[in-house]
Amino acid sequence: MATILAALTQAAPTALQASPRQEFKVSLTFYGAAGASYFMAVPADDTPYPITNPLSISSINSNGGGNCNFFGIDGSDGFLPDSGTIVISPPQPQVLVICDID
Repeated sequence: MATILAALTQAAPTALQASPRQEFKVSLTFYGAAGASYFMAVPADDTPYPITNPLSISSINSNGGGNCNFFGIDGSDGFLPDSGTIVISPPQPQVLVICDID
């Protein structure tokens, strides 16, 4: 009996370990002129993420799941709550995005 109890005690921590936390990412599509676009999957962890694509952006779309703030190279400041599209005016490259979950 003591051997079985010892074996269970040693195995328990391994059996009860939680699987790694899955991080939710917000799917974003950035649209520029003449049909140009690019995609980013941004973690919804309230961390600033740089955007390095130089495309001048006129709108940003999300299918939902998180709220995102966008900051442009010339001072634009946009907020996209959950799903939908925001217009960036005047169009400009975006340099930073921060997403979170309500």
